[in-house]
Amino acid sequence: MASYTVKQIADILGTNPETVRRWIRDNKLKAVQASRKSGNVVAESELERFIHSTPKYLSKLTKDASVPSLVGIGLLMGGALTYAMINLLKEKLGDDSKEAAAFENSLHQNINKLDEAIRQKQTLIQQTQAEIEDMRKQIEQFNSLLENKDLLLESTTTSISTDEEDNEK
Repeated sequence: MASYTVKQIADILGTNPETVRRWIRDNKLKAVQASRKSGNVVAESELERFIHSTPKYLSKLTKDASVPSLVGIGLLMGGALTYAMINLLKEKLGDDSKEAAAFENSLHQNINKLDEAIRQKQTLIQQTQAEIEDMRKQIEQFNSLLENKDLLLESTTTSISTDEEDNEK
């Protein structure tokens, strides 16, 4: 059975070796360390398990290099094209393929995550719009004060002189 070093896994998944080491430390990816000098080694079956459980890296399992790029196009185009890509993947890997089913599942998970992110951002937008409206009202109040500053100064001056006259009496 094949095994991979941290650097090989990082190259395969297009990530930083330190990220792979963190996965190992966090027990997300199981590795064996024969010695400190040789570093961590991950069995092929463990790497496949990790990739299957991590949708971001699932497309790395497909042997045909054209499939991930086609899938990427499908994800960008969305909807019907994505389903066409899933069917293409099933054709290439077979209808009973675990990879095809896992890929389809990861797409559904990504859709759900994006929907939730959209809902959160819409809530933030609504809160920001309410804050902007409050700020606009404050600006209107300040502009009103500026427009009526002469009256304000006059009434303040009159009030002060009246107070002084009352104090003198």
